[in-house]
Formats: sequence, C-alpha cells, structure tokens
Amino acid sequence: MKIVVAYDGSDYAKRAVLFMLKLIKKEDEINLVTVIKKETSGEQVTIRDREDAIEKQKEIIKELTGYKVNSIILEGSDVADTIIDYCSKINCDLIVTGSRGLTGLKKTVLGSVSSSLVSKAKVPVLVVK
Repeated sequence: MKIVVAYDGSDYAKRAVLFMLKLIKKEDEINLVTVIKKETSGEQVTIRDREDAIEKQKEIIKELTGYKVNSIILEGSDVADTIIDYCSKINCDLIVTGSRGLTGLKKTVLGSVSSSLVSKAKVPVLVVK
C-alpha cells in the first residue's frame, strides 16, 4: 500500500504518524510529505523553507526505522491541494493527517488542511486527533 502522510512537524502530525504505524505493514510505502507554504497564519504551522522542512522530517524519520520511507518536500500555495496532487501522481492508496480539532469560528476563518483533504481527496483519508 502507498501511503501519503501530510507532515508539518506539529504534535498533531507526529501523533498521526505514530498511530499509522499501528495499522500498516513493514512492506507498505510511506511518503512523508511536507509542503512549504510562503504565507503565514497565526495558528497554522507553516514551513518557511526547505531546511526547516528537512529538520522537521528528520525528527520523525527516526520513528520509522524498518519501514520504506520516501521524504518528500513540495512547494505550493494550498497545502491540501499540493498533497492531493502528489497523491494522484504516485497513485497512493491512503492519506494520513493530524487534526488540531478546530471548531466553530476558528475553523471557518482559518480553514483546516485535514477537512480540505477529506472533502477533496479521491482516496481514503485517515484523520488522527
């Protein structure tokens, strides 16, 4: 199975990776995808440059020893669309993402990468809270 993990280095993303490990097989392919987005948001974790993205991925890759892991860093103006495009390109079977659990006005104003992935993706999306 080809799995795309939306990874921004947040505690929510780390939790999603660790939960995913309980569900997958050693032979599954993990594509750890971090999207560099130039705009900043008050509450959204924003990766500013390639070096920052590499450092954030290095932290979690230690937990993935023994698995086939591809470290992918992409640039895009919309994180969810960039992840979905990559998933389509490699014909992935599953997208895994963390969720901050925003509700109400914050979710409406700030948006949510996980909500956008769920609504737009053509493959199953596992959202871990």
